Amino acid sequence: MKAPNVSLGLDVGGSHVTASVVDMSFTGERSLSMVRKEIDSFGAASEIVAAIADCITEALAGREPVAGIGIAFPGPFNYAKGVCTVLHVGGKFERMFGLHLGQALRDAAGMSETAIRFFNDAHCFAVGAYMQNSLQSKRTVFLTLGSGFGSSFMENGELLTHHITLPASGAFYNEPFGESIADDYFSTRWFHQAYQQATGQNIRNVRELAEMDSEVSKSIFHEFGVNLGGFLLPWLKNFGCDELVIGGNIAKAGHLFLNALENELKSLDGKVHVVFCDDTEACILTGAACLGNREGEASDDAAGAPVPACDTDLLVERLRHEKTAAIDGLEGHPWEVVRQKLHAALTAAGRKVLWYDIDACLKNPAADERPTGSFGNVFYALDDQKMRVLHPDTSADLCIVYGTGAALCGWEGELVNLGSALETKPV
Repeated sequence: MKAPNVSLGLDVGGSHVTASVVDMSFTGERSLSMVRKEIDSFGAASEIVAAIADCITEALAGREPVAGIGIAFPGPFNYAKGVCTVLHVGGKFERMFGLHLGQALRDAAGMSETAIRFFNDAHCFAVGAYMQNSLQSKRTVFLTLGSGFGSSFMENGELLTHHITLPASGAFYNEPFGESIADDYFSTRWFHQAYQQATGQNIRNVRELAEMDSEVSKSIFHEFGVNLGGFLLPWLKNFGCDELVIGGNIAKAGHLFLNALENELKSLDGKVHVVFCDDTEACILTGAACLGNREGEASDDAAGAPVPACDTDLLVERLRHEKTAAIDGLEGHPWEVVRQKLHAALTAAGRKVLWYDIDACLKNPAADERPTGSFGNVFYALDDQKMRVLHPDTSADLCIVYGTGAALCGWEGELVNLGSALETKPV
């Protein structure tokens, strides 16, 4: 029997994954028992999946089943589907591009009956920080300052993804500032650049700069606070923010830029209370566990949608000796329902499958631009550059790319056309 108020939270980063079981019935600041595993975010998909799954199983060893698992994962990511769409972030997780990570983890961790859900790490931080600090603010802005500029927003303790006074993207990182965008000014790389420009030398990290206590370091942190306050001022004013919560590695040096930040914000009608979080990771884990426990199952397809006629026994036989395959068909198929049905049949036949969603290659997924037309004879709204990144894991038992336009990926192996009936032919 699952413990209804107990969930597992995970925080996946570029070098490690951390997990902790969280009792949601406990209020106030939590002291979490954490399990940490190193991961190679540049490694093969199956290696990354195995590392995350090991962290899950170790964290849950000897415990009653949990109500759910919430995973904080850096974007871009299709959080609703559980599909990794990370691309152009220094190569990290790029070999997992298009992978249905949710299904892969359920298989690897042996938890087919447990819901595994994914969330933006900034959103997890917001939920966890609000709980950990017992906040009561009405309109709260949360920032995570580290390798990137993360942001999220709450109204009366509830996450906001859209608001007339906030960026259309729901985040600050891509908003114009200075000579480029906010992410270039409010991340660790700005400190590296600022110190190099001021001295001609390099620093290892922001902590080293903070510990210098020199005129140069003080000037750099002061400039950072001025810039941050100048950027935030119009947003906080229009949003009516009454509390600003800052986490991430840079927040540990908050005392070095707080005065400059508050001085830039003093023109606001009401005073904004600034809170620095000492333990960002605990907040993220708490938030991930909370969201994983209360969110409903996500599905990209309409409930009750008809499933194309599909002879799964025939398909299993045709794929018995394949390493890769593509499953294509008309736009409008309930692809997640199809995938789940085929996955069950292939698993029962002893095949271990990694699934890759062709929708990860859409030119403009944010605008929900989807392929239209009939199989094999239409223009698909797929991005050629993304298609070149979509590669199967050669170490896996079987890799299948699925969805309308999957045939265009050029993978070797069997091509399955889901029409009114199942057809297969070699690619």
